[in-house]
Amino acid sequence: MKKVSKEFLLEELAAPVVESLGYELTDLTFEKKGKDWYLTLFIDSENGISLEDCEKVSRPVSEMLDEQDPIEQSYFLEVSSPGMDRPLKKEKHFLSNLDKKIAVHLFAPMDGKKDIEGVLKSYTTDELTLELETGELLTLENSKIAKANRLDELNFKPLPSAE
Repeated sequence: MKKVSKEFLLEELAAPVVESLGYELTDLTFEKKGKDWYLTLFIDSENGISLEDCEKVSRPVSEMLDEQDPIEQSYFLEVSSPGMDRPLKKEKHFLSNLDKKIAVHLFAPMDGKKDIEGVLKSYTTDELTLELETGELLTLENSKIAKANRLDELNFKPLPSAE
């Protein structure tokens, strides 16, 4: 089974459990780190996420995974908050961050840069538009974006002006 389809299957199994507890499953990764495998669930709620929230989700998800047994190898289950610089992967992630500062990492350089920061002004399934610090609007095709993350006020560093 391919890694992508494994993550899709795990998300399909875990999401209903997470949602039944009043949280949103924002992302899920299943990856090998060193010699060990880790299944990490990133959860969120309107009130943020505490350590107690992660524990509250971990037990029922672990029980469901033990019952369903969708993973052949041994692994560690982690439940975490997506954090302030959370990755934006799904359409709903982008749409909920309109008018917020984000960082975009491109697959290939554009005008000599692979990293661009700005305020997300619009998003469609094909492209997004950022307002740069200069006020200029920059539209990027989603297929050219390797990674996008939300930035909070503390780690937002405006691009240097062209003055």
